[in-house]
Amino acid sequence: MKTNSFNRQERQFRNLASRVNHLVLSGEWTKLSVSGRNKIILKLNSLYRRLRLYFSQAELKKILAAAAIFIGFPIAVLSQSFAPPHLNPFGLEPDSVTVASPVFADIDNDKDFDLFSGNYGGDMQFYENTGTFTAPLFALPQQNPFGINPPDTYIAFPAFADIDHDGDLDLFIGDVYLREYGANFHFFENTGTDAAPAFAAPQVNPFGLTPAYLFAMPEFADIDNDGDLDLFVGEGYGNMKFYENTGVDTLANFAAPMQNPFGITPADTFGSPALVDIDHDGDLDLFVGEYYGDMLYFENTGSANSPVFAPLVTNPFGLVPTNDYNLPAFADLDDDGDEDLLVGEYYGSFQYFQNTEINIGINENPGESIFDLYPNPAADEVYLSLKDHNHIKPMGFVIYDQQGRAVETGYVTSQLMKFETGNLAPGLYFVRLVREDKVFTRKLIII
Repeated sequence: MKTNSFNRQERQFRNLASRVNHLVLSGEWTKLSVSGRNKIILKLNSLYRRLRLYFSQAELKKILAAAAIFIGFPIAVLSQSFAPPHLNPFGLEPDSVTVASPVFADIDNDKDFDLFSGNYGGDMQFYENTGTFTAPLFALPQQNPFGINPPDTYIAFPAFADIDHDGDLDLFIGDVYLREYGANFHFFENTGTDAAPAFAAPQVNPFGLTPAYLFAMPEFADIDNDGDLDLFVGEGYGNMKFYENTGVDTLANFAAPMQNPFGITPADTFGSPALVDIDHDGDLDLFVGEYYGDMLYFENTGSANSPVFAPLVTNPFGLVPTNDYNLPAFADLDDDGDEDLLVGEYYGSFQYFQNTEINIGINENPGESIFDLYPNPAADEVYLSLKDHNHIKPMGFVIYDQQGRAVETGYVTSQLMKFETGNLAPGLYFVRLVREDKVFTRKLIII
């Protein structure tokens, strides 16, 4: 691991663990949304997996403290599926005769997703989210806001990335060839702030980028887990180009492109990429929208550091083809912990596919256990009894429901503790304790 990348990730790990400890000890953890808790747990586990070999067990225990209870916590997908599409949801009113190329970004730092759409003629439409992070509502579009000077191109394909690592989102627009067969990248540096963007005059093909062929459909992601953003680009004949970022956080530099790496196979005519951890396994999977409206899915069967994409699956998880062109954008629009999908179409409309996956929490671990719960099933109260009468060091505990939501957190500080459960709905729960580097879980039924 690069030294600068390790130092940054170590700071992230320590800061995130400290934040989790504060949230648990203050009781604020249970007030977070499901999505918020899941994202913190996933990030904490991802950093732990990357860094644990660089620390001793004693150092890890000191860093994690109460946060250790979330290490190894699986947010497993019981059923991955998308609902039937909804045309132009959340008040969207397309402002384009042909083509909508959407991308989500919290451009004003108000904690919800705003929408940008590149359109025919090279213009950018901005739909401010005037709703909330759980119920979006998009205002009427503004054309080329924040100083955006649209490129001279048939179609604009936008992507956002904090490429200079200054805390705000910069804008890239890929175009369609006008002269010969090269498709360029137009870079608009955000010289404003994370809450009030202002985009500078565009630069063409900066950071060592070279033109794509016919189309340039960009998607940024840290695919090799080295702390900087790499670039995937859908181009003509359905090929996918990969530009590895060999620079540093604050100064990107893209290597010469590789075509269809990591096992990717070409799409039909063009492929518009979107990278997202759809199965919650800690690495980025690839979706590719095709010219005729199909969605291709490449599961990442490698790792967060070394991607390997499985053979493609067409229209998985209940997805259906759109009306010519499939330009995908993912975001958790309802804040339920999974990624929803908005697809731009040829005729300027948007199709929304809500992610209706069911997440399950944690199973009861077999074998050794250090505590009992009684009565079980329980009604208004339950007792937790430690079996090890010599163990007096406080241990963190979490009670989860079946959806992985933490309904109560705290510390076990005595041999026998009583918990009030009358406020819990009837159903199955899991009680989890952490002692040193071991995790113990028991089922609890509330009647």
